[in-house]
Amino acid sequence: MRQFNISVIGLSGTEKDRGQVGVGKSCLCNRFMRPMADDYFIDHISVLSQSDFSGRIVNNDHFLYWGEVRKTTDEGVEYQFNIIEQTEFMDDSTFQAFKVGKMDPYLKRCTATKVFSAEKLMYICKNQLGIEKEYEQKVMPDGRLSIDGFVVVFDVSPVPNRSVEKQVEFVQNAIASILKNKKPLVLVTTKNDDAYELYVREAEKISQRKDYKSTVQLIETSAHESINIDLAFLLLAQMIDKVKNRVKIISYQDSAKSRKELLDTRSEAVTRLIRNQITDYHVLWSQGSKMLSQYREWNEFLNIFGHEAGQKLFRRHMKKLRDDHLNKKLAQYLDKFALALECMLPDIGALNISDEEPWECARHYLQNHIDFEQYFFECPQASWTELVDMDEAEDEARIPFDVLETSEAETVFRNYLNSVQQDKKKIGWKQQFKMLLEESGFVTPGKQLSEVRVLFMGRECFEALSEHDCQQIYDIHQDEIIEKSKQNFVELLLEHAQYFLQFKNVDNITQEDVRQITEVIQEDSRYKMLDRLDQERRMMLVQHWRFIHCPIREHCPFFYNCVDSLIEEVLSDKSTGNHKTPSGVGGWKNSGGSDRTLNLLIVGSEHLASDLLNDIRICTGSKGEYIYENQTYYLNYRIANGDMEAFKAIDVYSSGLICVYSNQQSFETLKDNLERTLLCNLELEDKFENLPIVLVYQPQDLKENEVEYLRSEGMRLSEMLHCDFIDHTQNHQKYVYDILNIVILSLKLTEMKSYEPYPSNHTDLRILCCIFCGDQYDIENIVQPLVAESTLVKAGEHSIIIDVFIGDAKRRVEFILSSYHGTSQYRDELIHGYIYFYSAKRRSSLANLSILAAQNANIPLQIIAVTESGGVNAFFNSDICQFLITEGNAVADRFKGSFMTFSADQYVNCFL
Repeated sequence: MRQFNISVIGLSGTEKDRGQVGVGKSCLCNRFMRPMADDYFIDHISVLSQSDFSGRIVNNDHFLYWGEVRKTTDEGVEYQFNIIEQTEFMDDSTFQAFKVGKMDPYLKRCTATKVFSAEKLMYICKNQLGIEKEYEQKVMPDGRLSIDGFVVVFDVSPVPNRSVEKQVEFVQNAIASILKNKKPLVLVTTKNDDAYELYVREAEKISQRKDYKSTVQLIETSAHESINIDLAFLLLAQMIDKVKNRVKIISYQDSAKSRKELLDTRSEAVTRLIRNQITDYHVLWSQGSKMLSQYREWNEFLNIFGHEAGQKLFRRHMKKLRDDHLNKKLAQYLDKFALALECMLPDIGALNISDEEPWECARHYLQNHIDFEQYFFECPQASWTELVDMDEAEDEARIPFDVLETSEAETVFRNYLNSVQQDKKKIGWKQQFKMLLEESGFVTPGKQLSEVRVLFMGRECFEALSEHDCQQIYDIHQDEIIEKSKQNFVELLLEHAQYFLQFKNVDNITQEDVRQITEVIQEDSRYKMLDRLDQERRMMLVQHWRFIHCPIREHCPFFYNCVDSLIEEVLSDKSTGNHKTPSGVGGWKNSGGSDRTLNLLIVGSEHLASDLLNDIRICTGSKGEYIYENQTYYLNYRIANGDMEAFKAIDVYSSGLICVYSNQQSFETLKDNLERTLLCNLELEDKFENLPIVLVYQPQDLKENEVEYLRSEGMRLSEMLHCDFIDHTQNHQKYVYDILNIVILSLKLTEMKSYEPYPSNHTDLRILCCIFCGDQYDIENIVQPLVAESTLVKAGEHSIIIDVFIGDAKRRVEFILSSYHGTSQYRDELIHGYIYFYSAKRRSSLANLSILAAQNANIPLQIIAVTESGGVNAFFNSDICQFLITEGNAVADRFKGSFMTFSADQYVNCFL
């Protein structure tokens, strides 16, 4: 192995000679001899005490022995170096150079080719002075060294009190002296990380002087950044060894770029290592460093950056782990807090925010809330972060109350506050837009929103709502006016019932038949209102045609309000005394008088259940009132996700279960939970007995084949579960009403099944009481005089028997209550008389009465006109009422019957 003795020289002396700081000789030697970060020091000796100068390290000499080190080239050639640094030490008392014997000038001393110093120790760092025994002790070989080459240092950084000319002069003189002694040298620029371009050019000029004959090579270095240090010494060794293929000189910029890439690679590698190996933020530095020391990436990082940088990186990772853990826990608390706000503060009106900030008011309100301990807990001994650090909050499902002191909790509250306020505004805008549609005469059945949009431009309620909301409300309004127009059209057809009777072959309706009836009604506004829905109008016409010739309950245009169904319900209720709820169904509860409350549970993915609830609220108004068969129902709602836990929320007070799905995923979830709940869970069997279930399909963003597939799957599931299925694709409002009607009707039918009718007895008279479907009066007021009789006996679903006095004789009379279209089933039975009820404000009611009376002209009859208010007031307050009462009286005279009026708002015994 070749061994070289290298002398490092550069401008030295007092501050007057070298400026405020040195040229970087010591840092250059330090980085070359001990390149690891923990062994590199930036502060080295220059001003000493007399005792330190006389110690074995300095040894009364103006040079330092840095020891020996081995270095290897890229080709694998190994060299051994002995390094000395020629400098000039200052006395700390006089700040002048120490005088040793005959003191030669520094230029002469530093270029000397031989150095002597018996028992001189290797220099390591400044702290070594005075405590040499605590450091490695290595003596300069033989007390003397013959210098093989020189490293001449030129500082390119700006230094106060140092002129570049002084440094140029020294370097040129030193190079001249070295070349005179025929020794190789390299010119090394130091501190290139803080280089001044003018000084760099001066150094380049020196190396390029012609009189040096290209013997002076320039190397750009930075000891602080560890750039090109080994390159300078290896190049000098190859020059001494006269190697032809020497190491390539690399510019500072290229070396700095390569160095940065190396540092980034090592940093990324150790960052990944720490992230993968250290996952618990409770790990201490002593434990973590021991664990990481097994990995090459960690040791390489420490060699380059040092233990201090490794510890800093470790602690930063620990802080991030802790912050991530706290943030995750805080996010969980904030999710719970958002739910707590919905339960504890459903109405922001409960906050008195006029005198203080809403957030302060909200915290005070929550702290004094009756349900505080259900959602929160207080721990005055420690903050929530300390509880999380100690893992004492892991088993606690509640929220530490001091979490509400965080800005994140305030943000959650303000978002909730804004959401509630925005929802209120949105509800107000929706109501205003709905009223605007109702007041507008331009919106007719079948018109698209795009056709009338221009009429609403500039209106706040229209501009503030989204396109989806506007379309949704418009669709609801369209459903309403279409439904109303259809009802009016049915009413038109009922008024012309006489014209339908002339067509005998109802199974083969021809285009000519349709033309003839259309000519009769086409000028009526109720016909014209459906001009845009001609196909539906034609279908209704044919359906009505068939109903006239086959008048069964299933074909009745007032199916849910068919008189036959209402009579069954009224008689079932009245004949048993007090109202009774069948076992197994919570049904409804009385809320005073005849009003009832429905408790509905809506199950589906969160937004589906909420959307359906919004639709119901729009249709039923803010009070949640729904009128069915002249009876008011108050609606209570709950919404839940479609899982098993949602179905367990059903209790004895539940009136109906509404299940919503929109796509394949929501359908599969709902189906799985329904099947497991209704078919497999015996514990819940009693809850679902007789409970009305409605399966609602609301397709959203689906292809046509997917829509049809999910529709058929929903119908198949409803058949399997024996529940009702509603497809929400066309009539927006009707599907909401259908849901409510199905629930109410199912509960009523369940009640009716629990009653057994009384057996029929022999009767003296049978009276058929006929009521027209769709008349707007309470049937219960008509039936009340009969059921109030003490001799009442129920003979069937539609008939009751009572004992009455006719003259002086007591007779048993059976009263049969039926709709107009239901009288056909009694055609072959013995009937002694008819009582016809009709509405005194409805033309179709009297028109159909006339037809029915003509068909039974030979049997005694009584015609009763039902008015809103009785007697003379009903006759004179309304032209239509006056006309219909007069006409009804005329019909009674024509068939030799009796006529009377009956007030719908009071009980009057009109049968006897």
